[in-house]
Amino acid sequence: MSRCGCIGSACPSGSRPWCSFRSSGHHHRGWTPRAESIRQRAPARVRSPVYGVCADNAEPMEVEMAARTILNSTDTWMEALEVSRDRVLAAARSGPHGAAVLAHAAAGRIVAAWTADPAPIDPVAHVEQTHAKGRRHLRRLLEQRSDAEIRSPMTGQLFTRLTQPADAPKRRSIDYTSVTSYTYTPRKPLRRVLDHALDHLNQIDQWQLWHRQGVVPTPTDGWAPSTLTLPEDRLPLTATDLDAWLWRIDQAMRLLVQRAAALGGDDLDWQPPDAGWPLRRVLHHVARSEVLYAASFDEALPEEPAARYAEADARLSTRLVASRAAADDSSIVFPDPYGTLFTLPEVIAEVLALEGELVAHAAG
Repeated sequence: MSRCGCIGSACPSGSRPWCSFRSSGHHHRGWTPRAESIRQRAPARVRSPVYGVCADNAEPMEVEMAARTILNSTDTWMEALEVSRDRVLAAARSGPHGAAVLAHAAAGRIVAAWTADPAPIDPVAHVEQTHAKGRRHLRRLLEQRSDAEIRSPMTGQLFTRLTQPADAPKRRSIDYTSVTSYTYTPRKPLRRVLDHALDHLNQIDQWQLWHRQGVVPTPTDGWAPSTLTLPEDRLPLTATDLDAWLWRIDQAMRLLVQRAAALGGDDLDWQPPDAGWPLRRVLHHVARSEVLYAASFDEALPEEPAARYAEADARLSTRLVASRAAADDSSIVFPDPYGTLFTLPEVIAEVLALEGELVAHAAG
């Protein structure tokens, strides 16, 4: 479906129009994702391959088997994560690219913590719920210094991993020895939340025309992704500015919810002919993305690599403990930032797969 600049990347959600990927690998522009189809997840709560899968030569079934193993012995969740953490820390200490290894590992654990946050299975309710939460974070941006700037937990390398095509021959190799990252200023989350809502609001309209009348969507490009900091992003944020931004954001989200609530199941689950994202997935993606932008300052990680990874590890552990009770609730789903649905064992299996890959790369 659309792009995914949500977490600083193009939103592989769309098809031609919504989420075009940029050369940097993590711009969320237009709804056009890559030409290849991205690994899709069923909208229902069913077991499916883990996002990103493990190494380039790994098959989805291998990761699913790992998830099953974890599922059958949930008491080993924390133990498995602790063992993997110790291996990552050892590899970071002994290798020449320790800071990069820790940056990608921290990103992986934070994305897992985001994914493991229980969400309503109804995507419209998910959007409404996260807007209420995101708005509270946006209000607190006024507390930041005007010159404050923080680094996102996400890396361009992890974005590439999470959006690799299902076909192994089409997957790109990833250089984990470097780190592509981007930053937020107090004004940038406001811009990103508004642009993202408007972009996907437009997508709903175009998807319906495509579905019902065969009118192929027209790419909508021109706005700036999270990876780009505009001169206006560095301007001071006043209370009057914030009120004006929140009014615009509230109106955009109200229209998005209104449009989405009018969609039937056929509209939500319609699969675009180019393997773009169904609107159900798009809406879960919008919901996840809003709170990620909005909470960028409230949930900023430490800058020092080891401290950054330690904090990401602690947040994932806390999230898993809190979410375990909801794992069997049929009204709850666990979408990643791209709207892909996971089970908690799959979330853990993906962390273990990523960190195993990082350790292997560090060893050379």
